[in-house]
Amino acid sequence: MSHIFVSYNQDDSDFVEILRNKLVQEGFKVWIDTDGLRGGEEWRKSIDQAIKEAFALIVVITPEAKASEYVTYEWAFAAGAEIKVIPLLLKRTSLHPRLESLQYLDFTHRQNRPWDKLFPVLSEADASQPEVEKNNPKKVEIENKRERNAYERMIKALRDENWTWRSIHTLSAAAGVSEEEAIEILRYNPDIVFSIGKSKRKIAKLKNR
Repeated sequence: MSHIFVSYNQDDSDFVEILRNKLVQEGFKVWIDTDGLRGGEEWRKSIDQAIKEAFALIVVITPEAKASEYVTYEWAFAAGAEIKVIPLLLKRTSLHPRLESLQYLDFTHRQNRPWDKLFPVLSEADASQPEVEKNNPKKVEIENKRERNAYERMIKALRDENWTWRSIHTLSAAAGVSEEEAIEILRYNPDIVFSIGKSKRKIAKLKNR
């Protein structure tokens, strides 16, 4: 099962933690940008990949979120990638015209939040995903001998059945290269995806693992 991406303004972190806990209790996997260090090329690539791998994106709507260019970027990117977007109205504010066409959930009443409506929508979105085709591993051609050797050592570590995600720190150490070099070498393979771990370290995995 892929994950749910939660888009929100950092001012609403307390509610988002409640949301995350409830989603996890229902058996969903959740992807949240918890470090708040938005901006820059690496952030954009990480966010883009995380959204592409999601089966749904929940956007927590507040006046602050509406004003955030990052929140707008995230849900707009998801909509463009045909990812299910679920607006969750946390504080009264006018919706973006594009979000108005979607059915939103009203969470403005603290004592009467419609969790029972949110979970079925997510379950349906998850069940509606197409089956993932398991393609043969792509052959990656790397001319530079040093980079090729480093790549092969990192791929071996990524294929370890005991792990799904591996930290770039661990992979770079196994390959004898810097973390920056490790990322650039791994980018030769389009089946490798990147994210940020709970330890705030960059992590990577092979698709369909």
